[in-house]
Amino acid sequence: MFWWRRRKAAAGKWIVVVSSVRPLDPNGGGRDELRWPEQRSAEHTADSRDAADDIAARLVAGQGVQQGRDRVKVLFTGH
Repeated sequence: MFWWRRRKAAAGKWIVVVSSVRPLDPNGGGRDELRWPEQRSAEHTADSRDAADDIAARLVAGQGVQQGRDRVKVLFTGH
């Protein structure tokens, strides 16, 4: 058995966020999430990473994500 299979999953809350993709900064600055965060359209919470990944997989199958208008992110909020 490999060492990474023996580690336990991180305990804590996970958030699955669906946000709208916005265009790049016209001044060449890219997408700065700290100064100009993307608008969130939905948030879902989960108690484990597996549950969060399952929710994210279902959301990725949505029409907005498939057409490139929305983005799905899985975030760990801590213990």
